[in-house]
Amino acid sequence: MKNHLFLFFLSCFLTVFSQEKFTPKKTDSSTITIDGTLSDGEWDNAVLVPLDIEFNPANNQPSRKETIAYITYSDQYLFIGVYAKDDPKNIRASIRPRDDFNIWNDDVILLRLDPYNDSRNNLGLASNALGSQFDVRQINALTDEARYDSSFNVNFETKATIVEDGYQIEMKIPFSEIPFPNGTDQIWNFNLYRRYVENGNEIEISSQPRDRNNSCVVCQTTDKLILKGIKIDKRKEILPYVSSNVQAQRALPSERLDYGKIKGGVGVGLNLDLNKNTSLEVTLNPDFSQVEADVTQIDVNSSFSLQYPERRPFFNRGTDLVNFTDGAFYSRSIVDPSIASKLLSQGKKSRLFLLNAIDESSPYLVGGEDRSYLGQGERSVVNVLRYQYLLSPTSRFGGVMTNRFYDGGGYGHLFGADGLFLLNKNWRLSFELFKNINEEPVQDWIQTDKKIQGQTIALDGDKIDGDALYIQLYRKTEYWQSYFFYRNISPQYRADVGFAVKNNRRWGTLYHEYLNILNKPALQSFGFGTKIDMVYTFEDLYKNFSVDLFASIKTIGQTEIKYTLDYDRVKTFLNVRYNHLPTHQININGAPSESFNFGFNYSSGKDLSVNEEIPEVGLIRSSFITLSFQVNDNFNINPSLRYSKLERLNGGTDYFNGSIARLNLRYQFSSAFNLRIITEKNSFTNQFYVQPLIQWNPNPSTIFYFGGNQNTIEDLEDIQFQLFQFNRTQLFMKFQYLIGL
Repeated sequence: MKNHLFLFFLSCFLTVFSQEKFTPKKTDSSTITIDGTLSDGEWDNAVLVPLDIEFNPANNQPSRKETIAYITYSDQYLFIGVYAKDDPKNIRASIRPRDDFNIWNDDVILLRLDPYNDSRNNLGLASNALGSQFDVRQINALTDEARYDSSFNVNFETKATIVEDGYQIEMKIPFSEIPFPNGTDQIWNFNLYRRYVENGNEIEISSQPRDRNNSCVVCQTTDKLILKGIKIDKRKEILPYVSSNVQAQRALPSERLDYGKIKGGVGVGLNLDLNKNTSLEVTLNPDFSQVEADVTQIDVNSSFSLQYPERRPFFNRGTDLVNFTDGAFYSRSIVDPSIASKLLSQGKKSRLFLLNAIDESSPYLVGGEDRSYLGQGERSVVNVLRYQYLLSPTSRFGGVMTNRFYDGGGYGHLFGADGLFLLNKNWRLSFELFKNINEEPVQDWIQTDKKIQGQTIALDGDKIDGDALYIQLYRKTEYWQSYFFYRNISPQYRADVGFAVKNNRRWGTLYHEYLNILNKPALQSFGFGTKIDMVYTFEDLYKNFSVDLFASIKTIGQTEIKYTLDYDRVKTFLNVRYNHLPTHQININGAPSESFNFGFNYSSGKDLSVNEEIPEVGLIRSSFITLSFQVNDNFNINPSLRYSKLERLNGGTDYFNGSIARLNLRYQFSSAFNLRIITEKNSFTNQFYVQPLIQWNPNPSTIFYFGGNQNTIEDLEDIQFQLFQFNRTQLFMKFQYLIGL
């Protein structure tokens, strides 16, 4: 018992008080060649940082494999070298593009930086054992979905080499790419992380211990990196582009494709550092076409609009500051801007985000109690202002204002305030409060005769105001996670520069989970828990009561298995109450080898046919499977299949029955250059497309791509097309090049 108590207090002491200072000597940047080899004499001025603590699955025990990092710097660059010992036969790595999440199945080294020493976020710069890089902003949030902002980009250099007893990595990071306080002498919080697989299990080690009893991960980056006399360069970048596309279509299978005129475009972006803390981006006539098609979601039984991730770099940079619970800001609501500007500023105690745009194609979204309504408008002016103040490293308060002014009349204003308070290392409290004031345009963008509290949803100039409140109290210990989440969304709540699809609900959620990390080869962890949801409308209608019961295990092969029973005791839809709707769901995800990983989801039970004129209860069967085959270091094959069917209880015709099959082939010649072919067959819409693409992307801003879209709609105006009888085609090209001044 005494030994257990001693280890407990020692662990607490190490976690709370472990904070080391590292002061490397300055070096001449010409002495270090970034070639992935730690040459003799190259790193003589570096300080050594051992990665000697395994925090997962072991709990802050000595690491099983040796890893040494070397840190030095010059006037303009931070240099990182890493020697990770291992048997080369055990090293997992492939050549990947910089935005490939599958890098986290590889052997990876990650540098975490907190230049402001305030735990607002950590800047993560990563490389795998072949030098492919990944950058991410780690945020002080609760879930993995909210905790990692992968849209964060840094233009840095990495090289790596696999050697006879492991691998070596070298990084060269320009100080101009890292936000930090003004001044030539700097003290930054940092740590280093290594991830690898041993005997089929994920191992995570660090240069610092990790306290599992602390809900704030970014607060635990506390080692000090001391830099003297660095040079502060202001970025001055011009980003010109040229693009071109041509489209063709045909009405009959026997006709030839009829090509239209070749269309071209030119535009330019300007990125300026006004000072080290403030940057301005302006883009004129931007081309925001996506390089890769979105993964199609099944919406045949959804009564609400679906949300898709943002892929456009201009709108991704800095938008972690406007990431709200309810979608008060949604960058994809700005569809086709002719001009846009963005101002980002981060001081020691504050952050500022200002976005302005003229959007030539404005979506108009009206949320409802059971359905949302979406129309397509024309030109509008969009403004977003966000300010956040750091009360302390554990508390912050902020405000936001968004506006949208429509050509021809009408507007939407949203005002909000939010806060996050870490009461101690286990408890945190957060809130978001919003107020909207709208005047509808008089337009025919939405065709419906439905009403909300006596006011029409159709756009006829109504003046609308609503509000929303979100409060969450969260507790985390080493074994337990619990939270209470309350949402109060009025019937007329709208967010014209956001994505608010549900309203008229007072919604309480109670969540409780137990998780135990065992550090056993065949059973790394297990957990179980429950989630209870209760919903009332503003008219005091008892709308929903749902109970989730779930259990999970993590075993060999990095395989996670989770079972969930989602039991809707009461579900009210369109003022009709339905009782006893259980659904069973099983999720299995794993990465048993370097060349293969998979994901599988299956659910069955009872659900509503929400898009029928009179909704009815049916038997739901749905599944999703995705596989990834890494044939060699360069070639990846990723097939996936989504399937969903809702059967009638009386055995008649299905309400719906279909699938979406997708195949993604990618050959990665280097980290910057790849060839991709995406195909997708959607039986719900009887549509098939092929998208080949050649892409060169040497840094976050420079890009060249050439590709096309070949589409088949099999049933077009009662005319049948065969699978490869494309009735629409498009070829496109874009070249965008970063010029530093």
